[in-house]
Amino acid sequence: MGRVAAASLVWPAKRSTRMRGHRHADRGFAVLTLAIVGLVMSAFLTAPLLGLVSLGILTQSGAGSPLINGAALAAEHALWRIASDPAFLDSMTGTPPTASYTLDLPLGEASITVSATSPVADESLRATLTIDPASILPNTPTTVTFRLTVINDDDEAHEISRLEADPRTFTPLYVTGSTTGLTTNDPSYVAGRWRWQLLPYATVSGFGGEAFITWRMVVDEGEGGYWTRGSARIDDFGTISAPLTSNVRVAEIRDVEIQTVVTPSVLSAGAEQTFNFTITILNSGLVPLTVDWIKHFSPRELDYQNGSTSGLTSADPQIRHDVINDRWVHTWDVDPTPLLPAVPVTLSFRTQATLLPGTYYSTGAVKVAEDLGAVGQESTASTGDTAPISARRAYRVTVVLNGETVDVEALLASTGIEILSWLES
Repeated sequence: MGRVAAASLVWPAKRSTRMRGHRHADRGFAVLTLAIVGLVMSAFLTAPLLGLVSLGILTQSGAGSPLINGAALAAEHALWRIASDPAFLDSMTGTPPTASYTLDLPLGEASITVSATSPVADESLRATLTIDPASILPNTPTTVTFRLTVINDDDEAHEISRLEADPRTFTPLYVTGSTTGLTTNDPSYVAGRWRWQLLPYATVSGFGGEAFITWRMVVDEGEGGYWTRGSARIDDFGTISAPLTSNVRVAEIRDVEIQTVVTPSVLSAGAEQTFNFTITILNSGLVPLTVDWIKHFSPRELDYQNGSTSGLTSADPQIRHDVINDRWVHTWDVDPTPLLPAVPVTLSFRTQATLLPGTYYSTGAVKVAEDLGAVGQESTASTGDTAPISARRAYRVTVVLNGETVDVEALLASTGIEILSWLES
């Protein structure tokens, strides 16, 4: 069991943004609490508490509790380590992954145990690439936003040395100064690919950690579908590529809008869950159109529930496996259905899955009979990679100090910690 002395816990304020998801007391209460700490605790504990206040995570933990609660402070320390200390996550071992340590406080020795409540994925490192908007007019310069995300489900942190975007068969123009996230440096253009070299390397934590960059490009192409491949170079691991799902659809018809939403969109990984999808289609033009078909592209983990379709049709879809992108393709061949101007129509259905930590995107698409310019089975309009489902790794923190116990359950996201429950006894 590891031991941490309170006198050594000095945490820089620059890490404070990592805890934006933490929903405890406001800054004013934290400052007030620090003032009380200065009066009632020995001086050597002040440094770690300054670190906690700078992170915005010092809190009164439950009705009737004293303002200064040693077990609660120890729990806050564990939450900080989950969110901000990759080495601590690397130290977690076993099934489920667990780490224990003690924290020396003036009130006594706090015994702390942290357990991850869901398993490590078989594919330990993954990447996703999303675009917005997914559909634009031909020969009309349009700014498109790209987001490349690396998800680390391994049981240890990894370092990202390089990120790349490889447009297939087209040459979008990068918008100078538009990169955000892991780096704000503009990429270099190497052999048809846009490349971001990360120096120093960027660390992505294990057990469901995420890291990303976003950037913008101007697309000006004729009719067709234009794909982009995103990839990341991981030190001592290799190169991982995002599934080839980021397609900019260029077509004349822009009078059809489509949106896909899913509930729930955030959940604890490892539990069986039913997901409710709704696809909404709107004719924003002035003349009626006719729906030909509707498609839904979803990850292999999401299994369609027979008999769950309602709205525009109640028939189950045809389902096939897209081998290249390893996803399900659901197709509803709709009987000739008028799509009147300004009158939205919906198609709803359910899927079921037990998800490992990560973010899972789905795509909706529709074709109308009037879309004579479409080639083959290309859609009239598409949502692109949207309707994200965020399956987050849950952590359970147990603290025992002088007979008092604090139990916390929390989710870890790229923005920090979100508390699910906080119990004291």
